[in-house]
Amino acid sequence: MTSLSYTLVNVAVNRPMFRDFVYKIAGVHTDECLGSRVSINFAGSNDIGVITSLCSDASIDEKKLKEATLIDEKSFITAELFQTLQFGSNYYQYPLGQCFNVALPKLLREGRAFNYESIPALRLKENVNPLALKRIKSQEQQQIINILAQGNVRRKELRERGFSSQQETALIKKGIIELIEYKAQYQTFYDNISDLLKEKPPIPNLEQQNAIHMINSAKGFKVFLVNGVTGSGKTEIYLRVIEEILKKGKSVIVLVPEIALTPQTFERFYRRFNTPVATIHSALSDRERLDAYIDMYKERAGILIGTRTSLFTPIKNLGLIVIDEEHDSSFKQTETFRYHARNLAIMRAKINNCPIILGSATPSLESFYNAYNGLYTKIDLTTRAGGATMPGISLIDLKNEPLTEGIKTGISASLENEIGEETAKGNQVLLFLNRRGFSHHLVCHKCGYVFMCPHCDNLLTVHKNANRLLCHVCENSMPLPHVCPQCHEASLLEQGFGTEQVYEYLHIRYPDINIERIDRDTITNKNQLEQRLKRIRSGESQIMIGTQILAKGHDFPNVTLVGILDIDSALFSDDFRALETTTQLITQVSGRAGRGQKKGRVIIQTHHNDNFFINLLISPHNNYDFIASELLKTRKKLSLPPYTNQAFILSNSADRNKAFAFIKMLEQKIALIAPNYANVHITNAMSDKMEKQQNRYHFHILASCENRVTLNQFLNHLRQIVYNNKLISADVRFAIEIDPIFMY
Repeated sequence: MTSLSYTLVNVAVNRPMFRDFVYKIAGVHTDECLGSRVSINFAGSNDIGVITSLCSDASIDEKKLKEATLIDEKSFITAELFQTLQFGSNYYQYPLGQCFNVALPKLLREGRAFNYESIPALRLKENVNPLALKRIKSQEQQQIINILAQGNVRRKELRERGFSSQQETALIKKGIIELIEYKAQYQTFYDNISDLLKEKPPIPNLEQQNAIHMINSAKGFKVFLVNGVTGSGKTEIYLRVIEEILKKGKSVIVLVPEIALTPQTFERFYRRFNTPVATIHSALSDRERLDAYIDMYKERAGILIGTRTSLFTPIKNLGLIVIDEEHDSSFKQTETFRYHARNLAIMRAKINNCPIILGSATPSLESFYNAYNGLYTKIDLTTRAGGATMPGISLIDLKNEPLTEGIKTGISASLENEIGEETAKGNQVLLFLNRRGFSHHLVCHKCGYVFMCPHCDNLLTVHKNANRLLCHVCENSMPLPHVCPQCHEASLLEQGFGTEQVYEYLHIRYPDINIERIDRDTITNKNQLEQRLKRIRSGESQIMIGTQILAKGHDFPNVTLVGILDIDSALFSDDFRALETTTQLITQVSGRAGRGQKKGRVIIQTHHNDNFFINLLISPHNNYDFIASELLKTRKKLSLPPYTNQAFILSNSADRNKAFAFIKMLEQKIALIAPNYANVHITNAMSDKMEKQQNRYHFHILASCENRVTLNQFLNHLRQIVYNNKLISADVRFAIEIDPIFMY
């Protein structure tokens, strides 16, 4: 509806409300303003909203409306991205205004302009003295010079490729390179499409050729599940398909888990293509993220590599989405807008009518299920690129091992001998333990007091190097005590072991060997990780101990032995996904062995050598596909996902009584509407496994149903009851989580 001076628009606001609000904006506007940001006054506070549609309600009195100030004359939220977010709002039961808030970069949420500021870059100086170049001894500095010899490069790109600002500054001081402003030099990525490749690609093997041909032959939307054993060359397939997409002048999104963001990941793209590459991930500044966002919208970069929120970047001509390690749990957002990037990426590809590649050596059971039912086209890569062979897997029965100092820290005598033999040959060893810290927890031997986090129902982990107890849920810490606070005796016992303790024992056991410990305590940024990986690749370090940071994507040609220190903790979990995630982790870790010309071996330590699941893992006749099919049979018998659909109805508060009263009230409301949804199975209200987290008390109800439409109708009905009747008080939080992958 428009008057001579105003246009009435519906605006989505960043509030937990499933409705728009009508505002008036100055001037006459048409659909070009849809998706534009506006500055509004909402409930007495200044806020940023997004225009969702023009208001056509002729009965509204324009004079009573508040005026909104248009921030964007033309929306940068493309129509297909708008549709993707609308779908996400409906599917995940989350208000559209708050979906926009998650999707937009922070600076845009704050109302900043959609344009560039200063973009620092580097270039080689003209007429550099040849003697100055000869004096360069640093290998990193020489590599920077070689990169700049091909053209000017943004400083951010050099960060992504693993170069430090200190090396760049040293070259600037030597008068070899200089700092420049990059903004004015931009072109669209397809202007130089005839000179797309920087290097000649390797010749693909037959399986890779088949995969590349199948994907490149796709017309329109299609989901490809590239199921390739570790080291089978999945990335090369991505690069070849991306090359064809770029030649058509179309852009590409590549989603990777946060854990995979190393300079090695980016380097393959920078090394292969002349096309500018944009990146979005948590290690970047807010300004750098916004610049990458603008790069893609303005088609100045043709490839976007990033974590899950990269999916919400506006792209005018999207030609392909790639999700590497599609099974990884980091693609699931577990708070606010609780979406799964894989599912939304598939919907965005469908809306764009373009192909999407899901790649993994260990696909999720959901993806296997969809492939078996013909929804995805499954492409198998069964051989390693370069002729490397898959490692053999064997067990060490810990019941038969002597009770040595080593076994108390997670390393049996038999495994010690194996490590010694491999390192003596000049080979490398990788030890996997998905538990950081020194000891699992601290207990008083005299009275049994166990040190718990005061803010969470969680055991405090001993971190000896830091001399602290640390909660791995809320990161609260306290100094390592010397006496029990309950009985005041100095009889404290450390129980369990973590990577820190294993690392210390290895140093004592192998004093002449360099050892790398890689976990969240020792790695806080990409550069630290890359420095350790360089020492490993160069052979400077022979033993590495780490958590799942080490498990995926890394290529260590000289690793001949992988040791899995603790598999038993996953065997008796109450989470039905535990066996799936354990199989994935072990398969991924095992894939680090034997990637070069040397044969690799994997050794698993266990007290349960007769366990059915463990014997599935070690059988030479079984691969991941077979184990996945067995796990799916179990899921089907128990009516678990993907054979049913699940949703958690969640409640939490700083006041336990209020959180519990709210979930019990929901239970009563559900009982009233349940007869209308006979196929929806609903549990009683109960505490989360960890009821107290960060001083808030958490409760839930689980709803499941074979029919997704019926489940969504039930949840819609319940949500309307909650919001329409204003049942939520200020200190109680309510949420619905669709398709959860973590059990509460």
